[in-house]
Amino acid sequence: MDEKQNLRERTNPVFNTAKATVLNICLAGDSDARLLTEKLGIDADSVMHSGDDQKAVFDTANIAVIETRYRTMNNLIKASGKNTVLDIPCGYTPRALNEMFKDTHYIGCDLPAVIDELAPIMDGMLRERGIKNKEYKSVDATNYTSLRSALDSVDGEICVTTEGLIMYLNDSELAELCSNIRSILKEFGGCWLTYDPESSSLTLSTMKAIIGADAMKTMMSSLKAFSNKSDIEMGKNIMNVSVFDYQNGVEKLTEFLNSAGFSVERIPVVKYMPKLNSTANMPDETKAALAEAIKPFCVWKMTPNENYKESEADFEDKNFSVTAKSHGGKMKITLRGRLDSITAPEFLAVYEKNAAEEKPEKITVDASGLEYISSAGLRVLLIMIKQVGNGNLTVTGQNETVQTIFEQTGFADLVS
Repeated sequence: MDEKQNLRERTNPVFNTAKATVLNICLAGDSDARLLTEKLGIDADSVMHSGDDQKAVFDTANIAVIETRYRTMNNLIKASGKNTVLDIPCGYTPRALNEMFKDTHYIGCDLPAVIDELAPIMDGMLRERGIKNKEYKSVDATNYTSLRSALDSVDGEICVTTEGLIMYLNDSELAELCSNIRSILKEFGGCWLTYDPESSSLTLSTMKAIIGADAMKTMMSSLKAFSNKSDIEMGKNIMNVSVFDYQNGVEKLTEFLNSAGFSVERIPVVKYMPKLNSTANMPDETKAALAEAIKPFCVWKMTPNENYKESEADFEDKNFSVTAKSHGGKMKITLRGRLDSITAPEFLAVYEKNAAEEKPEKITVDASGLEYISSAGLRVLLIMIKQVGNGNLTVTGQNETVQTIFEQTGFADLVS
């Protein structure tokens, strides 16, 4: 692994879970996914390693869950009737190769760690098949400037899809995402489709239909494996409807999205769910139980509410910069601009280069010029704390937004 990729993986380990997704799609019998995993060199051991929790990620029930999500979303995207699809995150899925999107302007967006690896391989496969009008862009979905730049070649309404993203966001990142998508849809027109809010409930119900009493154990093992691999506690925001408080969660989420300027429609999964390859050889009673199990659950469709009154937003992000100076065991770091998934690797690189020259005992971070910090930036600060010890990292000058993020994530207790 080269140094750039090493930095990306340590600041954004969440991208690793996308490889498990495409592998499950492959195991469900998708020929494009099989070819893509071969070209990428993806296999179960390389993705999740071994162990009971990791094995749960690739069992029959989980394969069915992933296939349901992926293929149902394909049908919903097609049914939206939009000529442009903004797929966030695209992961390593072969959606651009799918025949149903041959006339669609497809824009796959993900972190640089994914796009740099996927795009060259996918571009070659697209050329071999004569498929055009497909693009891949490196973005941070919480950064409006980054996200909007992916649409420079777009004219007309778009379908934004977020499949397997929301569960990894904290509250501040979720607020940024909602604001960004609403601004984009207000400019271009179109809709936002996401499978994520009811994903946990649908997963549990699907697993109960297929494997019965072991469903909760299998689901929790799978969740643990993904959380460990991504270094994130998953499902801890308002857009993840709780398995244990489903109806109340749906109502609260609807209220939240209305307050964020969206009109909401819930579309039954069963309406767009195809016959599954992964369940083809299951007994008829299992198939019937599965069909019944998914009936209550929906994909969420959002469109901008034109009556929503919004405050003026400033999307002119300052260029990110980081400097570090050390003397006598004390390091001072100065941050400017926006610290997110795109810029966090640079922050980590500057810190480690300086620390290698003179190991710090105490660190002071001047955040007076810092506009925003995402979980990737927090992860770098946590790396620093682990190296210098609790109580030896001080952050000064942070604005209200950054301080609120510290408090929401519990990070305020770790810095002095």
